[in-house]
Parts: sequence; structure tokens; C-alpha cells
Amino acid sequence: MPRSDRNGPGTRSEPDAKRSDRRRPHSIRFSDSEWSLIERAAGRHGIAVGELVRSSAVAAAEDRLGEPPPVTLSKGHAALIEEIYRIVYVMGTFERDRLLGEERGAKLDAIVAAARRTMAQTMDEGPA
Repeated sequence: MPRSDRNGPGTRSEPDAKRSDRRRPHSIRFSDSEWSLIERAAGRHGIAVGELVRSSAVAAAEDRLGEPPPVTLSKGHAALIEEIYRIVYVMGTFERDRLLGEERGAKLDAIVAAARRTMAQTMDEGPA
């Protein structure tokens, strides 16, 4: 999905969390032929001209600066992540207790070390 199609601050229907993120009008000049082209593109994609200009400008700025777009999660996604975490925690606790009960502490240490390495790689934090 192009960056300009992603939801970012202010592109969803709910109000922005930060007052400073509120949109304010700004002026920009286009020739008649440029504006006509922009209107046709917006119409073809079924979006407002302002949204096309805004999302395209933000995507171009992100690309030129090499900055990823801000990540936003819906309340539903955040709740799903939390629920998955809880399930994994409970399963991990049961498996830990089972391994310790079988006196397999070395196996548990290896699993924990592998999990830490994976987390560090995923979070781009270097070796664990």
C-alpha cells in the first residue's frame, strides 16, 4: 500500500489526540492545467482533491526524508495485541512450569535466549 494511502494522524474519522496535530489551512499555487490534472486524478480515485494533495505531499516528504509514516493502531487492534500477549504469557507460564518440573532448566534457558534474540532482531536493537 502506498504510504499516502495509509492512515496517519488526522486521516481517520476520530479527532486527533494532540491539539497541535489539527489541520490548518495553508496556501499553495497550481496552474490551471496542474489543478485540472489533480482534479481528474482525485475523481478517478473517488477522493477529495485536498486529500489527494495532502496525502501525496506527505508521502513525498516521508520518502525524501527517509522517515516512515507514523504507526497508528485502532482500539480494536490494540485490544487484539493485548489479548494475544495474555494468551502467550499464560501458555509460556504453563510450559515453563512443565519444563522446570521435569528438571529441564537448560531447555528453558535456550528457549528464553532464542526469544530474546528474536525480539532484539525484530525491534532492530542488535544482538541480545
